[in-house]
Amino acid sequence: MKLIINGRHIDLTEGLKAHVAEKVARLEHHYDFIQEIHVFLSVEKNPRISAGHHAEATVVVSRAVLRVETASEDLYSSIDQLVDKVERVLTRHKTKLLGRAKSAKGESIRKAELSIGEEAVDSKNDPDMEGVFFTYHDEEETAETA
Repeated sequence: MKLIINGRHIDLTEGLKAHVAEKVARLEHHYDFIQEIHVFLSVEKNPRISAGHHAEATVVVSRAVLRVETASEDLYSSIDQLVDKVERVLTRHKTKLLGRAKSAKGESIRKAELSIGEEAVDSKNDPDMEGVFFTYHDEEETAETA
């Protein structure tokens, strides 16, 4: 995982960089599909803006680019909130990827074994079975029921 930290209207200290690296490192332990994380830290100088410390992250993962931003009164709390939000977004993305993998896990329905009652029938080889409805079973399900 590649981590890039940039600052806008702020000097990045070693403490800030270390805090960001420490917080982002915990994401790397849970999600191995992260390619890059770009973190942008900025401070608004206007005293009327109460939540003037912004933290933004752009996360490059497989099949997507995820963007998250937060703002608060303290830069360190903005970083903490940012990592929490990134973790939620990554969890959602990982769940979506796993859902796609489960739906694509089985064989093609055209190659699935056809069965009527106890006897398995191949509809392509038996012209008398034309127009008969079949129930499809996976090999794992038939092994469990038998």
